[in-house]
Amino acid sequence: MRDNHKGMPELIEAFEKDGQYFAVVQIEIDGDFKRFQFGVLRPGYLALKRVFELRPFDMMAGLKYRYFYAQSQKHPESGEHSMTVRVEYNRDSKQVEKIKIPRELHANLLWFDRLTSFDGALYLEHKAE
Repeated sequence: MRDNHKGMPELIEAFEKDGQYFAVVQIEIDGDFKRFQFGVLRPGYLALKRVFELRPFDMMAGLKYRYFYAQSQKHPESGEHSMTVRVEYNRDSKQVEKIKIPRELHANLLWFDRLTSFDGALYLEHKAE
């Protein structure tokens, strides 16, 4: 298990707007941070909402947890996909494995995880409203 989140895309939010679903991730490349917004299908949105409900340290409301995409994989025997998420609260962290996700979310997160430059993703850049 990694001892920090360096290089992991941070899962920022999942939201619905006008009947469509979106996710926002933050990526760090060479010390520069950018946020990107991309469309997801409803099952991907629901999977991310389940991630944001993870509270492995304390269930008290209002605590600021951070969520990082650690990896995802396809399970050949079932054809399903799952991901591992690093959950952080202050200096504590825990990896939560085998979170079921749809194939399209797996593909999108894997693509962001493998970015080596922002150039190919700038059209998805998330501007704060």
